Amino acid sequence: MSAKAAVELKPSTGSQERLLLDPRPRAEMNDMVMEAMLTTTPRYWIAVGVLAALVAVCLFGAWGYMVMTGMGVAGIRRPVFWGVFIANFVFWIGVSHSGTLVSAILRIFKAEFRRSFTRAAELLTTFSLAVAGMYPLIHLGRVWRFYWMLPYPNQRWLWPNFHSPLMWDMMAIFTYLIGSTLYLYVPMIPDLAMARDRSTGWRKKLYSALSLGWRGTEGQWKGLNTTLHIFAFAILTVAFSVHIIVSWDFAMSYRPGWRSSVFGPYFVSGAIFSGVSLVGTTLFLVRATMKHMKYFLREEHFDAMGKLILVF
Repeated sequence: MSAKAAVELKPSTGSQERLLLDPRPRAEMNDMVMEAMLTTTPRYWIAVGVLAALVAVCLFGAWGYMVMTGMGVAGIRRPVFWGVFIANFVFWIGVSHSGTLVSAILRIFKAEFRRSFTRAAELLTTFSLAVAGMYPLIHLGRVWRFYWMLPYPNQRWLWPNFHSPLMWDMMAIFTYLIGSTLYLYVPMIPDLAMARDRSTGWRKKLYSALSLGWRGTEGQWKGLNTTLHIFAFAILTVAFSVHIIVSWDFAMSYRPGWRSSVFGPYFVSGAIFSGVSLVGTTLFLVRATMKHMKYFLREEHFDAMGKLILVF
């Protein structure tokens, strides 16, 4: 082969970048990732203030007003027993499948392009479940009596009604939340160790405790990969079972057209679309607002997520 032909066959710089064939030194990439964590700008604190104000208005305004005046202000009265809360609950449960489906499935099939966005997907799962878990509590009305739903001996001779979908939802969310939190935390241990080595003061103590003495030895990496592989299969099973249980909130009723066994697969398929779509939307905002993220989140990643939606 001539020298000219060899030059012509060599990919251009742009092609190398699109194909992720231009890796930078590991230390430089670590600095790029840690910069957003160790440095903040006024825009960050403005965004935090706006979000905190919205949470305060919704929590102490809307929810507080409903607690004082009753569930009727939300349109929940006979014969309507769920109202808008069940719609929001199903949405957030569906969104929570983002981390499970995007991260666990791609990890099982060893799809390496997942590495740039699996952490965001896993984080979305945990926070979505935390939000979804609020709705059964809100739906109680008298939220300060939530402990009545716990199965423990008491002087009132009360016992939870395990025939109630509300109890099924609480147990399903609690199980899924614990599993998703562990699935988020375990692969984050090496990153916490990196943050530990680059932090000072109370942050260093916090990251030292969370990193569990991680040193990056061959044995630690082997144990971590084995644990994550087992976790991927386990959390995938829990995710599908949780959304099937949520579908029973509707399927167990006597409403015409709802009492059907197809609700389980129907809810799971809808959760796949909403979860993967939210991951793509979130990563688009991260890529547009955070420094250096365009290097890690490239057009090919969004194209791959689009293909995932097309496949499902």
